[in-house]
Amino acid sequence: MKQSLLKYVLTASLPVLTLITLPAHASTIFSENFETATVNLDVTQAGQFNTILGTNVDVVGGSNFGYLCVGPESGNCVDLGGTGGDAFGDLVTTITLAPGTYDLSFDLIGSQRGDTTSTTVSFGDYSQTFILASSDTTSGIVLNQLVNVTGGPTTLQFLNNAYPGDDGNIGALLDNVSVTTTASPVPEPGTLAMMTTGLIGLAGAARRRFVA
Repeated sequence: MKQSLLKYVLTASLPVLTLITLPAHASTIFSENFETATVNLDVTQAGQFNTILGTNVDVVGGSNFGYLCVGPESGNCVDLGGTGGDAFGDLVTTITLAPGTYDLSFDLIGSQRGDTTSTTVSFGDYSQTFILASSDTTSGIVLNQLVNVTGGPTTLQFLNNAYPGDDGNIGALLDNVSVTTTASPVPEPGTLAMMTTGLIGLAGAARRRFVA
């Protein structure tokens, strides 16, 4: 009797366990990998980003210093230390968001040219400064960083800071920037039906045990 009841309970519980392990779903709010940005030096616009305060950046790729965009970056990327002028790049974009929590991801790697760089990334309540050695391709890789925003126009900023020995023309390299909604488990209609069936099975097993 007990073994039979246990079998009923385990069978009925499987749909509920399936619900718990459903994959998470998230949607992309903003994405920029600079593949459609015009490759050029000393620019004030890079894809969906612009520079401010008189600064500039370099969009590099292909035969125009494309070798700098090493893995995990690829194709085009942005040298936050622009060529000439006030080169300490301050790259920004504004995204209109509802209040809540979002995931921020980006690839920020070292200059690949011998210089250490300092870059401050700001978005919502997130602010982090990355000091990267020239060959560092890991410390500035950020994946699904949770960020809280108050809502409305929200600035995403990559600021190339002055650093001892740096003349501003050499900066960290940026690629693959994205903002997504925070992933959360979402039950599908079919799974909800399975869960209902399982609960009915549990109730039936409990009733038979009570009657017995």
